[in-house]
Amino acid sequence: MPLAQPSRKENLHGFGESIKAFLSSRIAVALATVILGSLIVASALLPQSVALEKGQFAKRDIQAQRTIVNRVATEKLREEARRVYLKNAPSFPDNYEINQSYSYMAEETVESVFDAISSASREIPEGDIEVIAQHAAGIIADDMGIVASEADLALLASMNEMEYEDAREAAAALVGSVMRENRITDDNLQTIAAGIPGALSDRGLPDECVEPVSRLVISAIRPNLSLSLAKVEKAAEEEADLVQPVYVQKGQNIIRRGELATEETIEILKDLGLLGARGSILGWVGVISFTALAVGYTGVYIKSFPARAPRERGMLSLVAIAGLLVLLLGSILVSLTPDYAAYLVPAAFATMVISFLASLEIALVVNLSVAALIGVLFRGNMFAMLASLAAGAAGAYAAHDLHERSSMTRAVLAVGVSVATVSVCYGLGFGEPEIVSRWYLGFVNGIISTVMTLGSLPFFETLFGVSSSLRLLELSNPGHPLLRRLLLEAPGTYHHSILVGNLGETAAQAIGADALLVRVGALYHDCGKLKRPYFFAENQFAQANPHDKISPALSTLVITSHVKDGVELAKQYKLPAPVAGMIQQHHGTGLVSFFYARASESERDLCIDEKDFRYPGPKPQTREAAVVMLADSVEAAVRSMSDPSSWQVKNAVRKIIREKLNDGQLDECDLTLRELNEIENAFINVLSGVYHERVEYPELPSNEPSANGGRDTAGSSARDEAAGLSSKQAASGETDTRSAIGDRKTLGRDENAR
Repeated sequence: MPLAQPSRKENLHGFGESIKAFLSSRIAVALATVILGSLIVASALLPQSVALEKGQFAKRDIQAQRTIVNRVATEKLREEARRVYLKNAPSFPDNYEINQSYSYMAEETVESVFDAISSASREIPEGDIEVIAQHAAGIIADDMGIVASEADLALLASMNEMEYEDAREAAAALVGSVMRENRITDDNLQTIAAGIPGALSDRGLPDECVEPVSRLVISAIRPNLSLSLAKVEKAAEEEADLVQPVYVQKGQNIIRRGELATEETIEILKDLGLLGARGSILGWVGVISFTALAVGYTGVYIKSFPARAPRERGMLSLVAIAGLLVLLLGSILVSLTPDYAAYLVPAAFATMVISFLASLEIALVVNLSVAALIGVLFRGNMFAMLASLAAGAAGAYAAHDLHERSSMTRAVLAVGVSVATVSVCYGLGFGEPEIVSRWYLGFVNGIISTVMTLGSLPFFETLFGVSSSLRLLELSNPGHPLLRRLLLEAPGTYHHSILVGNLGETAAQAIGADALLVRVGALYHDCGKLKRPYFFAENQFAQANPHDKISPALSTLVITSHVKDGVELAKQYKLPAPVAGMIQQHHGTGLVSFFYARASESERDLCIDEKDFRYPGPKPQTREAAVVMLADSVEAAVRSMSDPSSWQVKNAVRKIIREKLNDGQLDECDLTLRELNEIENAFINVLSGVYHERVEYPELPSNEPSANGGRDTAGSSARDEAAGLSSKQAASGETDTRSAIGDRKTLGRDENAR
């Protein structure tokens, strides 16, 4: 037989439940935080895009969001410096270099003179030396443009072949080396020429040949420098690099409304990222990445240390909202008072709220993320980041474990001192006296953060169902309306709750749990008995027991309903969720053993289901709720004893804790066996002090009859006073809580201690 397919309605319902579960998950909170945080940071960090082209008129004033280089104006100045240098380049000697071609030309000139002499000698083999010199001079004058005297040519022509070749080789080599190795100008030409005869002599040329060869070499030497284009271009670029950049300062007007957009204006807008989608997209990528890193850091800590993370469903949302509010206020301050914003960012507000309502560890972790994003929000302002970091840490430590609203003044001092210290140290370290002079703004920050924290605590407590220590202290006030009702309408339950609170608080302190929360939870744990107070033994006094007239099943229903009634009263009086949870969980799924046993005896022929005689639960989910359960059961069991001696109290405490453990009532909380042992010792110490042995005072004889018909009350009054109690307390039943509540063995007790 084929399985039935789910209907469309069921599919939609399942999809809706999946969406609801996702929205309440940690991932949804993280994603929402990243999105909102990115929007806040981007609103202050990323400039608003502008639709403007060259030749168009601006529709609004546009200012620079940060300091940048005006590339167009700077390039104009560089080009002007380059042009001026190129114009004046020929006047700079360093721009010239030796031209090697001049040395080759000089060598060829010298070689040509000797070639002319050789040619003339071949043409006139037997001629006169002077005729040969004249003919050679003519060849030189016609073809080479060099002036050589006939006398020098005659001396050269008169040399033998060996001397002639030596002179030729020496002259060509010398003129080439001189032209290649010396920077020759018109100014130093004569100086270089003066050294030619000596150089020829050093080359071994005969003395009679030195003079004519010297004059020939000197006549061939010319200035050998030419302008180097490579040097000129390099020097021009170096000159352009010396030009100081033109800056567009932060806040400077780029273009005013109605002005014509020029090429320079458009380029500035592009550099600022105000034009074009590319810069805007990259800016968003950077902002989202920074925000995701900050949120991810907090998320990794919460995942790595779940025991220190807040367990309430709305607590993560509270943490996220507190951090986002600081970022939002920071972005507003940047736009309103940019010069003072870094001092006034209320980073301590977030950490004080989180430390107060969640935990110190989470507050410090969030503080790191918020301070990093503040640094991004202020465009990398390190002082703003350090000031926020110090203020947040100081606020977290100052607000931790506060028990009075008036004590919040120490948070003002802590935040103020921390910001002032950062201001002084940063200003002195970086040479910024202006920052040092504004140290007093740290105390303004402390006042703002503290006032915001005090004002927002009731809002956060109500919205997210969490409770601060101040709220718990207010709930522990005997003047609270619900406690007043409990005292007047169910006095036995009220006194029982006070003693349970004492037991629970001591045990919570022993295991490091929230002692204040345990005390408050114990005060209200039985508030549901207000609906039918006389169905519970501690409130019956001398009245008849109504359970004698109804069945055990109905009695069980009445007894167990005080849990549901208590939850309804918690909603009516707006008690915090942790306190309401203790009201709901303080019996767990325990068995109402008295009525179950009575039903089993009276209805033996019927099948009795144990589940019908158990509380609806749930079992305690936290250590605090478990401590309240154990304290409630232990107090009830010990109070039911007719003679609670020390050893009986110890046995009863151990038995109750063992029974709760074996019944599985502690399976869903984090209590360890070591902590159960510490709770047991704490209960025994407190109960031993409550039920200690007392000295019985003897009756004193009276010589005169008393005013109340002969009964002597002086002894009882003396005993009351000797016990440290007033006669009014004794008369009201506060001297002995046991007599006020009555014998717990009476039918109708709701405690499942046995």
